[in-house]
This record gives sequence, C-alpha cells and structure tokens, in this order.
Amino acid sequence: MGAAERFAYHGVSANLISYLTGPLGESTAGAAAAINVWSGVATMLPLLVASVADAWLGRYRTIAAANLLFVLVIADIARINQGKGKEKDA
Repeated sequence: MGAAERFAYHGVSANLISYLTGPLGESTAGAAAAINVWSGVATMLPLLVASVADAWLGRYRTIAAANLLFVLVIADIARINQGKGKEKDA
C-alpha cells in the first residue's frame, strides 16, 4: 500500500502545476504557492496521524483507517473522472 501511495503522490505532484495553470486558470506564482502548501501538508500530516495513533487508535486501527480512506478517495477520483473525455470522442 505504501508503494501505491508514493506513486499517487508523485503522479499528482507531477501534473498539478499543469492542471492549476491550465483548466483552472491560476497564475504560475499562485499555482506554485498552492503546490508548496499541498506538499507541506502531505509531508507533515503523518506526524499528526502518528500522534493520534499513539494516543487513541493504536497502530493497526490507524493503518486500517488510513488504507480505507486512501482507497475511498482514489475510487471517488476514478468515479468522477470516469465520464471525462467521452464527449470529445463522439
């Protein structure tokens, strides 16, 4: 599961600048600032989750909850994007 998370992180980070400046029309500086915030949160969030795991949930329940959340988010993204691009083919 860790490898899938790393692939998702690097896949999103590689394409995020293009998406923010292209379809969303954000300036390059604004997009860079947003990516820096996103990267910082993604990097620091494990510290918060680790403290919650140590204090309340326990290691295995935290891992199970994080994996479930990851799968649900990826499935939702896939569901949202499932119909994209079909209009152009017709």
